[in-house]
Amino acid sequence: MIVCAGSITADSSDIRYDCKTRVAELATDWRSGQRYITGMQIPPLSQWVRGAVAKVGSQAELARLISKELRREIDRAAVNKMCLGTRAVGADEMLAMEAVSGTPVPSPNVPAPVPLLSWVSAGKLSDADSQIPVEDVPLLAFADLGRGDFFALKVVGDSMDRHSPEGSIIVVNRAERELLPDKPYVFWHRTMGTTYKLWQPKPPRLEPYSWNAANKPIFVERKRDFGVIGRVRRTVLDL
Repeated sequence: MIVCAGSITADSSDIRYDCKTRVAELATDWRSGQRYITGMQIPPLSQWVRGAVAKVGSQAELARLISKELRREIDRAAVNKMCLGTRAVGADEMLAMEAVSGTPVPSPNVPAPVPLLSWVSAGKLSDADSQIPVEDVPLLAFADLGRGDFFALKVVGDSMDRHSPEGSIIVVNRAERELLPDKPYVFWHRTMGTTYKLWQPKPPRLEPYSWNAANKPIFVERKRDFGVIGRVRRTVLDL
């Protein structure tokens, strides 16, 4: 049985009823705290937790606020594990985060917060265990992204302008690193740094998709010379 403590609604007389009702809903529907493991549901819970962290300022502050809301100790290490997706988040913890951060409990129809990174920052994500920094970057909202671990980048240059003109925003899923022919990815390359290209396996190369013939493919001879940061799943362009 889950017990929710602390103020959830403005009217204190309704706190107990409202909290129990919402926890019951969370415990039985698709948002169940036990089923809600990062990267395995839609939208990914770790991303939502990181959005709550960004709203309050730090993992330590979120831990302090939800501890006060729940009237039990949740330390920063627990919040960090929620952000990484290595710890499940209980239904009462989800409601507490919603209450203290103003970030609504996610559902399939609620846009998920996606951090907008620089190309330099994206290159640092070539390590699969590296954590997306969300505390000091802008957050964009995207719905219906599906499963994954997402971040966004603003496109610089025209090497992929047939998909993504310069200035557009691309949404990258870091959970998708399996290379498929003709699919767009953000790569890390030993000499080129972070780059956005199509993957072509025969011969192995990072292929531009551009109206500009001056853009040439980057051939890769050794696996250690490049890495996959994530697959590009969406392009957004303001007209």
